[in-house]
Amino acid sequence: MGGNQQASVMNVLDCTLLAYEGPIFRAYLSVLKQLGYKVKRVVKLYNGHHRWPWIPNGLKQAYCANKEALEHNFYPQQFLKNAALSRSICQPIVKKYALPADFFEIFGKKNLFTDSYAEECIYCDFEDDGWKSERLFTLLQSFGPETYLFTGGGLVPRRMLTLPGTEFVHVHPGFLPYTRGADGILWSIVTRGKPGASCFYMVPQLDAGNVIAAEEFEPVVFQKPVHSDYKTLYRLIFAFYDPAIRALCFKHVLEQFGTLKHLPNVPQDTKKGIVFHFMHEMLQQLVFRRMFV
Repeated sequence: MGGNQQASVMNVLDCTLLAYEGPIFRAYLSVLKQLGYKVKRVVKLYNGHHRWPWIPNGLKQAYCANKEALEHNFYPQQFLKNAALSRSICQPIVKKYALPADFFEIFGKKNLFTDSYAEECIYCDFEDDGWKSERLFTLLQSFGPETYLFTGGGLVPRRMLTLPGTEFVHVHPGFLPYTRGADGILWSIVTRGKPGASCFYMVPQLDAGNVIAAEEFEPVVFQKPVHSDYKTLYRLIFAFYDPAIRALCFKHVLEQFGTLKHLPNVPQDTKKGIVFHFMHEMLQQLVFRRMFV
Protein backbone atom coordinates (compact mmCIF):
# COMPACT_ATOMS: atom_id res chain seq x y z
CA MET A 1 0.00 0.00 0.00
CA GLY A 2 2.80 2.39 0.85
CA GLY A 3 4.27 1.91 -2.64
CA ASN A 4 0.95 2.80 -4.28
CA GLN A 5 0.61 5.92 -2.17
CA GLN A 6 4.15 6.97 -3.05
CA ALA A 7 3.46 6.47 -6.79
CA SER A 8 0.34 8.57 -6.47
CA VAL A 9 2.29 11.42 -4.86
CA MET A 10 4.92 11.28 -7.60
CA ASN A 11 2.21 11.57 -10.25
CA VAL A 12 0.77 14.84 -8.96
CA LEU A 13 1.67 17.82 -11.15
CA ASP A 14 2.54 20.87 -9.07
CA CYS A 15 0.24 23.26 -10.92
CA THR A 16 -3.31 24.59 -10.97
CA LEU A 17 -5.57 23.67 -13.86
CA LEU A 18 -7.87 26.56 -14.79
CA ALA A 19 -10.85 24.56 -16.02
CA TYR A 20 -12.91 26.39 -18.61
CA GLU A 21 -15.17 23.58 -19.79
CA GLY A 22 -14.94 22.51 -23.41
CA PRO A 23 -13.12 20.09 -25.73
CA ILE A 24 -9.65 21.56 -25.01
CA PHE A 25 -10.05 20.99 -21.27
CA ARG A 26 -11.31 17.45 -21.93
CA ALA A 27 -8.37 16.71 -24.25
CA TYR A 28 -5.88 17.72 -21.56
CA LEU A 29 -7.66 15.49 -19.04
CA SER A 30 -7.35 12.61 -21.49
CA VAL A 31 -3.58 13.21 -21.66
CA LEU A 32 -3.30 13.37 -17.87
CA LYS A 33 -5.13 10.06 -17.63
CA GLN A 34 -2.94 8.46 -20.30
CA LEU A 35 0.28 9.54 -18.58
CA GLY A 36 -0.93 8.77 -15.04
CA TYR A 37 -1.00 12.33 -13.70
CA LYS A 38 -3.24 14.39 -11.48
CA VAL A 39 -2.93 18.12 -10.94
CA LYS A 40 -2.49 19.63 -7.52
CA ARG A 41 -5.55 21.83 -7.86
CA VAL A 42 -8.33 22.56 -10.32
CA VAL A 43 -10.29 25.81 -10.39
CA LYS A 44 -13.61 25.16 -12.10
CA LEU A 45 -14.77 28.37 -13.74
CA TYR A 46 -18.44 29.06 -14.34
CA ASN A 47 -20.87 31.93 -14.81
CA GLY A 48 -23.54 31.87 -12.12
CA HIS A 49 -24.76 35.43 -12.64
CA HIS A 50 -28.57 35.68 -12.32
CA ARG A 51 -28.89 31.90 -12.20
CA TRP A 52 -31.11 30.42 -9.52
CA PRO A 53 -30.36 32.91 -6.71
CA TRP A 54 -32.55 30.90 -4.33
CA ILE A 55 -30.29 27.80 -4.50
CA PRO A 56 -27.76 27.50 -1.63
CA ASN A 57 -24.29 28.45 -2.83
CA GLY A 58 -22.77 25.01 -2.24
CA LEU A 59 -25.32 23.33 -4.50
CA LYS A 60 -25.36 26.18 -7.00
CA GLN A 61 -21.64 25.91 -7.70
CA ALA A 62 -21.72 22.29 -8.82
CA TYR A 63 -25.04 22.69 -10.62
CA CYS A 64 -23.94 25.73 -12.62
CA ALA A 65 -20.57 24.19 -13.45
CA ASN A 66 -22.22 20.99 -14.69
CA LYS A 67 -24.74 22.97 -16.72
CA GLU A 68 -21.95 24.89 -18.42
CA ALA A 69 -20.11 21.63 -19.08
CA LEU A 70 -23.14 20.39 -21.01
CA GLU A 71 -23.44 23.67 -22.93
CA HIS A 72 -19.75 23.97 -23.85
CA ASN A 73 -19.48 20.31 -24.87
CA PHE A 74 -22.75 20.23 -26.76
CA TYR A 75 -21.31 19.54 -30.22
CA PRO A 76 -18.76 16.88 -29.22
CA GLN A 77 -21.44 15.05 -27.26
CA GLN A 78 -23.95 15.28 -30.10
CA PHE A 79 -21.38 14.08 -32.63
CA LEU A 80 -20.35 11.14 -30.42
CA LYS A 81 -23.97 9.96 -30.34
CA ASN A 82 -23.73 9.50 -34.10
CA ALA A 83 -21.35 6.55 -34.40
CA ALA A 84 -20.70 6.91 -38.12
CA LEU A 85 -20.08 10.66 -37.87
CA SER A 86 -17.73 10.46 -34.89
CA ARG A 87 -15.85 7.48 -36.38
CA SER A 88 -15.18 9.42 -39.56
CA ILE A 89 -13.08 11.97 -37.67
CA CYS A 90 -12.04 10.42 -34.34
CA GLN A 91 -10.63 7.15 -35.65
CA PRO A 92 -8.29 8.75 -38.23
CA ILE A 93 -6.93 11.12 -35.54
CA VAL A 94 -6.36 8.27 -33.08
CA LYS A 95 -4.66 6.15 -35.74
CA LYS A 96 -2.50 8.92 -37.24
CA TYR A 97 -1.11 10.14 -33.94
CA ALA A 98 -1.06 6.83 -32.01
CA LEU A 99 -3.48 8.07 -29.36
CA PRO A 100 -5.24 5.67 -26.97
CA ALA A 101 -8.40 4.12 -28.43
CA ASP A 102 -10.47 5.75 -25.68
CA PHE A 103 -8.87 9.22 -26.07
CA PHE A 104 -12.15 10.90 -27.05
CA GLU A 105 -14.33 8.98 -24.60
CA ILE A 106 -14.09 11.72 -21.97
CA PHE A 107 -15.47 14.24 -24.49
CA GLY A 108 -18.87 12.53 -24.26
CA LYS A 109 -19.13 12.34 -20.48
CA LYS A 110 -21.71 14.57 -18.88
CA ASN A 111 -20.21 14.47 -15.40
CA LEU A 112 -16.56 14.28 -14.42
CA PHE A 113 -15.37 13.14 -11.01
CA THR A 114 -12.87 15.74 -9.91
CA ASP A 115 -10.87 13.43 -7.66
CA SER A 116 -9.83 11.43 -10.73
CA TYR A 117 -7.74 14.32 -12.08
CA ALA A 118 -7.12 16.74 -9.18
CA GLU A 119 -6.17 16.64 -5.52
CA GLU A 120 -8.33 19.68 -4.77
CA CYS A 121 -11.27 21.32 -6.54
CA ILE A 122 -12.30 24.97 -6.09
CA TYR A 123 -15.31 26.50 -7.82
CA CYS A 124 -15.09 30.10 -8.97
CA ASP A 125 -18.10 32.05 -10.23
CA PHE A 126 -16.60 34.72 -12.48
CA GLU A 127 -20.12 35.89 -13.43
CA ASP A 128 -20.31 37.99 -16.60
CA ASP A 129 -16.78 39.36 -16.17
CA GLY A 130 -14.93 36.28 -17.43
CA TRP A 131 -11.17 36.59 -17.01
CA LYS A 132 -11.61 40.19 -15.83
CA SER A 133 -13.44 38.91 -12.75
CA GLU A 134 -12.34 40.52 -9.50
CA ARG A 135 -13.31 37.36 -7.65
CA LEU A 136 -11.07 35.22 -9.86
CA PHE A 137 -8.18 37.67 -9.58
CA THR A 138 -8.44 37.67 -5.77
CA LEU A 139 -8.51 33.86 -5.72
CA LEU A 140 -5.40 33.49 -7.88
CA GLN A 141 -3.67 36.20 -5.89
CA SER A 142 -4.31 34.20 -2.72
CA PHE A 143 -2.38 31.21 -4.12
CA GLY A 144 0.86 33.18 -4.28
CA PRO A 145 3.53 32.08 -6.80
CA GLU A 146 1.95 29.41 -8.97
CA THR A 147 2.00 27.71 -12.37
CA TYR A 148 -1.34 27.56 -14.18
CA LEU A 149 -2.49 25.47 -17.12
CA PHE A 150 -4.81 27.62 -19.22
CA THR A 151 -7.66 25.86 -21.05
CA GLY A 152 -9.28 28.76 -22.92
CA GLY A 153 -12.27 30.98 -22.37
CA GLY A 154 -11.00 34.38 -23.49
CA LEU A 155 -8.13 36.81 -23.06
CA VAL A 156 -6.35 36.84 -19.71
CA PRO A 157 -5.77 40.42 -18.46
CA ARG A 158 -2.30 41.80 -17.87
CA ARG A 159 -2.70 42.14 -14.09
CA MET A 160 -3.40 38.40 -13.81
CA LEU A 161 -0.56 37.33 -16.08
CA THR A 162 1.88 39.51 -14.18
CA LEU A 163 1.07 38.35 -10.64
CA PRO A 164 4.42 37.84 -8.84
CA GLY A 165 5.90 34.39 -9.42
CA THR A 166 3.07 33.38 -11.74
CA GLU A 167 3.36 31.31 -14.94
CA PHE A 168 0.46 30.69 -17.32
CA VAL A 169 1.05 27.75 -19.67
CA HIS A 170 -0.95 27.68 -22.90
CA VAL A 171 -0.93 25.42 -25.95
CA HIS A 172 -1.69 27.30 -29.17
CA PRO A 173 -2.80 25.38 -32.30
CA GLY A 174 -0.13 26.81 -34.57
CA PHE A 175 3.63 26.76 -35.04
CA LEU A 176 4.91 29.88 -33.27
CA PRO A 177 5.90 32.52 -34.19
CA TYR A 178 4.63 31.93 -37.72
CA THR A 179 0.95 31.19 -37.07
CA ARG A 180 -0.58 33.27 -34.28
CA GLY A 181 -4.16 34.33 -33.55
CA ALA A 182 -7.53 32.68 -34.26
CA ASP A 183 -8.42 29.51 -36.19
CA GLY A 184 -4.80 28.41 -35.93
CA ILE A 185 -5.32 24.88 -37.17
CA LEU A 186 -7.02 26.10 -40.35
CA TRP A 187 -4.45 28.81 -41.09
CA SER A 188 -1.69 26.25 -40.48
CA ILE A 189 -3.13 24.01 -43.19
CA VAL A 190 -3.31 26.99 -45.58
CA THR A 191 0.08 28.57 -44.91
CA ARG A 192 2.28 25.64 -43.87
CA GLY A 193 0.49 22.60 -45.28
CA LYS A 194 0.17 20.85 -41.93
CA PRO A 195 -1.19 21.46 -38.42
CA GLY A 196 1.09 22.62 -35.65
CA ALA A 197 1.00 23.41 -31.94
CA SER A 198 3.16 25.39 -29.54
CA CYS A 199 3.38 25.28 -25.75
CA PHE A 200 4.44 28.61 -24.27
CA TYR A 201 4.31 30.88 -21.24
CA MET A 202 1.65 33.54 -21.73
CA VAL A 203 2.34 37.28 -21.75
CA PRO A 204 -0.11 40.18 -22.24
CA GLN A 205 0.57 40.28 -26.00
CA LEU A 206 -1.38 37.69 -28.01
CA ASP A 207 0.51 34.41 -28.55
CA ALA A 208 3.83 36.18 -28.02
CA GLY A 209 5.29 34.49 -24.93
CA ASN A 210 8.47 32.45 -24.67
CA VAL A 211 8.13 29.07 -26.35
CA ILE A 212 8.65 25.82 -24.45
CA ALA A 213 7.97 23.53 -27.41
CA ALA A 214 6.73 23.99 -30.98
CA GLU A 215 6.06 21.19 -33.42
CA GLU A 216 4.19 20.33 -36.59
CA PHE A 217 2.35 17.14 -37.47
CA GLU A 218 1.52 15.25 -40.61
CA PRO A 219 -2.06 16.19 -41.54
CA VAL A 220 -5.00 13.83 -41.34
CA VAL A 221 -7.14 13.47 -44.46
CA PHE A 222 -10.72 12.67 -43.47
CA GLN A 223 -13.52 10.96 -45.32
CA LYS A 224 -16.21 13.58 -45.65
CA PRO A 225 -19.29 12.55 -43.62
CA VAL A 226 -22.43 12.01 -45.65
CA HIS A 227 -24.90 14.94 -45.70
CA SER A 228 -22.53 17.25 -43.82
CA ASP A 229 -22.41 20.97 -44.57
CA TYR A 230 -19.45 23.27 -44.01
CA LYS A 231 -20.68 24.45 -40.61
CA THR A 232 -20.76 20.83 -39.46
CA LEU A 233 -17.22 20.27 -40.73
CA TYR A 234 -16.02 23.38 -38.86
CA ARG A 235 -17.65 22.15 -35.66
CA LEU A 236 -16.15 18.69 -36.10
CA ILE A 237 -12.65 20.14 -36.52
CA PHE A 238 -12.92 22.26 -33.37
CA ALA A 239 -14.69 19.55 -31.39
CA PHE A 240 -11.98 16.93 -32.03
CA TYR A 241 -9.02 17.78 -34.32
CA ASP A 242 -7.97 21.12 -32.80
CA PRO A 243 -8.10 19.79 -29.19
CA ALA A 244 -6.19 16.64 -30.19
CA ILE A 245 -3.37 18.65 -31.81
CA ARG A 246 -3.03 20.79 -28.68
CA ALA A 247 -3.12 17.67 -26.51
CA LEU A 248 -0.32 16.04 -28.50
CA CYS A 249 1.97 19.00 -27.82
CA PHE A 250 0.95 19.05 -24.14
CA LYS A 251 1.63 15.31 -23.93
CA HIS A 252 5.10 15.65 -25.43
CA VAL A 253 6.00 18.43 -22.97
CA LEU A 254 4.92 16.29 -20.00
CA GLU A 255 6.76 13.26 -21.35
CA GLN A 256 9.95 15.29 -21.75
CA PHE A 257 9.91 17.31 -18.52
CA GLY A 258 7.37 15.74 -16.12
CA THR A 259 6.36 19.23 -14.97
CA LEU A 260 5.13 22.59 -16.25
CA LYS A 261 7.09 24.72 -13.78
CA HIS A 262 10.06 26.87 -14.81
CA LEU A 263 10.70 25.00 -18.06
CA PRO A 264 13.45 25.91 -20.55
CA ASN A 265 12.05 28.36 -23.08
CA VAL A 266 13.13 30.62 -25.90
CA PRO A 267 11.87 34.10 -26.87
CA GLN A 268 9.84 34.48 -30.04
CA ASP A 269 10.79 36.71 -32.91
CA THR A 270 7.36 38.29 -33.25
CA LYS A 271 8.46 40.10 -36.42
CA LYS A 272 8.09 36.76 -38.13
CA GLY A 273 4.72 35.28 -39.01
CA ILE A 274 1.24 36.77 -38.94
CA VAL A 275 -1.48 37.27 -36.35
CA PHE A 276 -4.52 35.77 -38.07
CA HIS A 277 -8.18 36.58 -37.51
CA PHE A 278 -11.08 34.13 -37.73
CA MET A 279 -11.14 32.64 -41.21
CA HIS A 280 -13.86 33.76 -43.63
CA GLU A 281 -16.39 31.07 -44.50
CA MET A 282 -15.46 31.11 -48.19
CA LEU A 283 -11.81 30.36 -47.37
CA GLN A 284 -12.91 27.75 -44.82
CA GLN A 285 -14.66 25.89 -47.61
CA LEU A 286 -11.45 25.77 -49.66
CA VAL A 287 -9.55 24.42 -46.65
CA PHE A 288 -12.19 21.77 -45.97
CA ARG A 289 -11.96 20.55 -49.55
CA ARG A 290 -8.29 19.89 -48.83
CA MET A 291 -8.99 18.22 -45.46
CA PHE A 292 -12.03 16.11 -46.43
CA VAL A 293 -12.25 13.80 -49.45
